[in-house]
Amino acid sequence: MKDLSKVEKINNVIEEYFKGNVSLTIAPVKDLMPAFIKAGIFAKDVKKGLPIRLILRELDAENQLALIPFVYAERHGNHTYWYFVPANVVTPDVPYKQEIKKTKNDPIAIRLNSDETYVIGLCDQVLSLKANRQKRFDFLLGDLHKNGKKQTKLPVDAYYEELQLVVEYKEIQNFRPRANFNQEEEEENTKAISREEQRRIYDERRAKVLPENDISLVVISYSDFDYDEQNKIIRNEDSDLKIVQKALKRFC
Repeated sequence: MKDLSKVEKINNVIEEYFKGNVSLTIAPVKDLMPAFIKAGIFAKDVKKGLPIRLILRELDAENQLALIPFVYAERHGNHTYWYFVPANVVTPDVPYKQEIKKTKNDPIAIRLNSDETYVIGLCDQVLSLKANRQKRFDFLLGDLHKNGKKQTKLPVDAYYEELQLVVEYKEIQNFRPRANFNQEEEEENTKAISREEQRRIYDERRAKVLPENDISLVVISYSDFDYDEQNKIIRNEDSDLKIVQKALKRFC
């Protein structure tokens, strides 16, 4: 980022905001726009927080997000939801709960209540770090698209940069075909193979390519936990934490 003059002011405003709202553990960045405007950082708000989001995107692209230590980026594919959290506070497992009213059939709500989100949240607790979720690497690519030119970067469930560690959570659909297989990944495949086979290939690729780039990989499966007839984890945080601690013992 060429102009860092606003960063210190932004940090000061965020710190003061949470001092005045001690009950908050997370806030969408748009909620702080009035305070940023009052501090003279921005002249006005545009599209519910776009000015601050543009700065965060630029810092993110240049790997400088650490300049604003309050930032939490919740990544979903190619889209990022931006939040601020107080200093020295563990990010909640469900960061959207203060912003979005969720309904039973809301896909965002379903994902946030998923076993993957739950397990990665436990990993965050065990490691005392916040995962970069759905992280994509330049060296981890899917098959060539049908045009024979483009390859999509494959996401990982959780990346801990400080430990050079990736954690992948395997739900039941990782072991059998599923109806809503990612269309983008399907279009990459130039061979007439099943979706189940494509997932297996990509899992093997992650297992091979990540260590080749000095990144450790830990795979945690739904079957490591107690689970019900729908293959969903029967959640008991105390015992589940012990399972995750065992899986991550090399990194604790």
